[in-house]
Amino acid sequence: MHGGNLRRAQELYGLETFIDLSANINPFGPPLGVWKSLQQGMADIVNYPDPESQALRKTLSNHLGIPTESIMVGNGAGDLIFTIVQALKPKKVAIPIPTFSEYERAARSVGAEVSYIPLGPEGWTKFNQLDEKSENSSDESDVDQMWREFLKGCDLLFLCSPHNPTGSLLGKDMFERILRLTKELGCRVLFDESFLDFLPDELRQSTRTYIDTNDHLMVLYSLTKFYSLPGLRLGTVFAHKSLLATFDQYRDPWSVNVLAQHAGITALEDLKFPDEVREKLRESTALFYQEFAQCGFSTLRLWPTSVNFALIEVLNHTSGELIQHLGRLGILVRDCATFTGLPGNFIRVAIKDTFAMQRLIEGLKTYYF
Repeated sequence: MHGGNLRRAQELYGLETFIDLSANINPFGPPLGVWKSLQQGMADIVNYPDPESQALRKTLSNHLGIPTESIMVGNGAGDLIFTIVQALKPKKVAIPIPTFSEYERAARSVGAEVSYIPLGPEGWTKFNQLDEKSENSSDESDVDQMWREFLKGCDLLFLCSPHNPTGSLLGKDMFERILRLTKELGCRVLFDESFLDFLPDELRQSTRTYIDTNDHLMVLYSLTKFYSLPGLRLGTVFAHKSLLATFDQYRDPWSVNVLAQHAGITALEDLKFPDEVREKLRESTALFYQEFAQCGFSTLRLWPTSVNFALIEVLNHTSGELIQHLGRLGILVRDCATFTGLPGNFIRVAIKDTFAMQRLIEGLKTYYF
């Protein structure tokens, strides 16, 4: 269901080590100070963690410009998704597909009806284009009507941008249109921007700035992926304090352990780290796209992306055969067969260091040439 399962890969391919491109994690590791903070934090494991994560929330507040009372932290974004859904108990939810499977799993766990919004491999691109075309009142009302149909009877809408697995971005105008309509219809919005930090400066705009004037909006933010802390699990949700008070009744008070709290504070305080990571990933992305284009694979299509992962469509072959071939070479990619709403054969690859991307290109060459 998810990438990053190294134990399963070891059992399947009989290898000990892999280049793991199946999980969209920053490949360069956490800020160096995190290792020292974990050593120091070991002395605290004999005590219960602060159930309110006050020091971490204060650091997040200073770093992101969000009031502390509008921040809740959890054991990763997945933990928060389930907590929120358990608290709200929606009757019907709308989910754009393909997307992260935990949205639907959380909704099903409370018996909610699920309505799909088809995006396809283009992701948000075609919706943004619709918004750009709605220059006259007739077109604008058509777009509004389209969303009214999508949201009919729904009391919760999941949105994800940068979108997983396509890497596409929901445009500002379209988002504001959706926000207006959901407020009018009484539908809450859970907006997942777990991959936001991977975006370049000119594209990196958070929806958390809308929280003050939209008490039906909740914004998920992950430290797990960009700060390379998947084993510790650390995520946050920003929302109106009245909503957070409701969520608080449904969460495990000790869901964020002491080491995760220490690591999160230290990671956020390293102000040079984000730009350094983005620069390294720019180099890797440029190399990968250039090498892929030069190979001229006739049976592979690389879809454009704005973040640290990309979709590759496998044409005239099954993606499973390619996945197994790469696995035997010690390269793991994400099988997209489990993404509802993604027709055809796709794999998702994380953008990692230049060595890893060169190995992927070589692996693709040995299969298709």
